Amino acid sequence: MKITVFGATGGTGVEVVRQALDAGHGVTAVVRDTSRLPAELRTRAEIVEANVMDPDAVEETVKGRDAVISTIGTRDLRSPTSVCTDSTRSIIAALRATSGSGRLVIASNSAMAPGRGDDPFTRYLVKPVILARLLRHMINDMRQAEQLVRASDLAWTIVRAGRLTDRPGKGTYRSMVDRNVLGGFQITRTNFATAILDASSDPASAGHVVSVAN
Repeated sequence: MKITVFGATGGTGVEVVRQALDAGHGVTAVVRDTSRLPAELRTRAEIVEANVMDPDAVEETVKGRDAVISTIGTRDLRSPTSVCTDSTRSIIAALRATSGSGRLVIASNSAMAPGRGDDPFTRYLVKPVILARLLRHMINDMRQAEQLVRASDLAWTIVRAGRLTDRPGKGTYRSMVDRNVLGGFQITRTNFATAILDASSDPASAGHVVSVAN
């Protein structure tokens, strides 16, 4: 596949780029600063320095791709943010401008979505009361980004996960389609990246939310 990755220098983005290259995919990594991408990946991927918030600047990076993946997120949980919303809006505009037929895949967070698959404690207290307060800025941003994706006329998949850890991945993960994973509180970044790539190449995941966990 030909894949473009936004947020390629973040923890999850780096893993997506690495695993995609190891699998033999052609990868375009869109970054603000090339030096933040590990040196071993710079020689293997096509690197494009561009402002993701400018649709014109990223049009060529999404043209003709089989999958366009965004792992963009915020690390500041205390302040209001629109980084996911604004970047998603720009990527959608770029895909529309290039008549992109590739799948748009965005990484999201399961904290925003209490519902089927959760145990009662998580569904009615942890997510809607505790996490909704602690992560309110991030959740609001990701919720708006998801709404933009759902409302677009593009082929899309949303991959949701709980807390991300940097522990070594085990090579396997649990997943559910259009419902949450029971006890799915966390996942390693390595496994999350694997799940994102799996969803990108799975025709059955188009138009669905895939929830994943260790």
